[in-house]
Amino acid sequence: MPGNSASFTRVTHHHYLTLEQRASLERIIRSRIAAQPQLKLALDRLHAPDYGVCIECRKDIAYARLEADPDALHCQACARLPVARPAHR
Repeated sequence: MPGNSASFTRVTHHHYLTLEQRASLERIIRSRIAAQPQLKLALDRLHAPDYGVCIECRKDIAYARLEADPDALHCQACARLPVARPAHR
């Protein structure tokens, strides 16, 4: 609307994982957490609506990828992209 300041609502993407898949991922994470303490964060994120959504492109991360790496934050395509480097000043 003209004259109003623009306000944007963040759209939350709800991942396609079924309850059974989330339960399976929780078992995987819990079984690995002693050896990989960083998985505690994945366990915390597991029940968030955007768990399993790529933080780069916002597409779903494949379930097979999450099984292999429950802490994955990127889909396979974005994980292969070169890391962006900040411009030198």
